[in-house]
Amino acid sequence: MIKAIALSAPASLRAHVTLLCIGAVASGVVATQAQPIAGAITGLFAPTITVVTGKLKAPPIDPTKVQPFFLKADSVTERQRAIRCMTDAIYYEAANEPEDGQRAVAQVVVNRVRDEHFPKSVCGVVYQGWERQTGCQFSFVCDGSIRRRHADPTTWARLRPLAEDALNGYVATEVGTSTHYYANYVRPNWVRTVAKVTEIGKHIFCSWKGKAGLPTALRQTYGGGEMTVAQAALDGVHARVVAIAARHERGRRVHTVLRT
Repeated sequence: MIKAIALSAPASLRAHVTLLCIGAVASGVVATQAQPIAGAITGLFAPTITVVTGKLKAPPIDPTKVQPFFLKADSVTERQRAIRCMTDAIYYEAANEPEDGQRAVAQVVVNRVRDEHFPKSVCGVVYQGWERQTGCQFSFVCDGSIRRRHADPTTWARLRPLAEDALNGYVATEVGTSTHYYANYVRPNWVRTVAKVTEIGKHIFCSWKGKAGLPTALRQTYGGGEMTVAQAALDGVHARVVAIAARHERGRRVHTVLRT
């Protein structure tokens, strides 16, 4: 069956050719029989006519480009938590950066979700290490930023759509496969393990060296579990404080039991 016909001819001619071809299909004429019809018209009016048969295929995925990420959360609640965590990262890491710098930070989070070196959820990536004494991947999680400067509602609401875009297929192509970034006025001790990709605003974005830094390495499947990050982490309560509170609560219960 004729699936598509491409013409480079006047509009009036295209109309006649379309009618002829529709008639050929309706009367059971196969593609090889329809081609002489097109050939006869070509001889009269000299257009270029191409008859395409078979199913049209989608273009193949380019392995040299970062593919869009689409969040597949199990529930609305989990999706909203992922957006919350992504917005937190953009706000505390890049609120004063230009928009392309803010989108770049979101892209790093997305890239980490798909990198086997990091957690499989958005909140897991953003708040990675919060439960330890040291070792937070994003400094704002452990340095008290959340407690010291609560998010400005207006700014946070302005940045939320950028978070939603990142989780709904937007790709910040400038940073490519970047999984790391750092301020341009510091030099972290891990800088030798990565390769610079670009610099946006005050941030330098980097990817792993070698094959680990290629788009094909971003193959980890999203694992969900956004709600496993404790609310205490999102509220800026350090793990040490949580641990102390837990010990205090256990001690109180033991004391109560002994008194009774």
